[in-house]
Amino acid sequence: MKKILVAVTVLTAIHLAPVSAAERDVIERARLAFSEQLRLACSVNGEYGWIAEHAVYQYPLAGIDMTLRVEGRDAVANHLRETSEIEPATQVENIAYYPTLDRNIVFVQYDRVSHGESVERRPIVAIIEMRGDQIVKFTQLNGARETLQAVNAVSGAIR
Repeated sequence: MKKILVAVTVLTAIHLAPVSAAERDVIERARLAFSEQLRLACSVNGEYGWIAEHAVYQYPLAGIDMTLRVEGRDAVANHLRETSEIEPATQVENIAYYPTLDRNIVFVQYDRVSHGESVERRPIVAIIEMRGDQIVKFTQLNGARETLQAVNAVSGAIR
């Protein structure tokens, strides 16, 4: 019985090791791409290598049964630049990544901190889907105020 228990333990450890490595891999890829997103990092030519060519960024709008959807690298880059100009004193803090059963998808949780007249902290949860080192799909699950500002930024209402 003891030999069977040892064998099962060894097989379980061998089986779980690749999963843990895969989880670490997708979290590291998402962490690098998301940090590039937060810095709006681009190449000298203005190319955003961390955004997939056909990327989709979407924000379900609670209460009005609508989703803001931005598609394509250039549109996503423009969208991110415009939304970063809305509240330039906004920072992202306390970033945590969580693996999923899909080896290319992670949950990211962070706090959006606005340093205006008063400090306002709002927790945000998003899903990041990766393809290699690029974000293919970013879905922010909450953050109503930021989402509405993003709608206005995309529509050109805020400058």
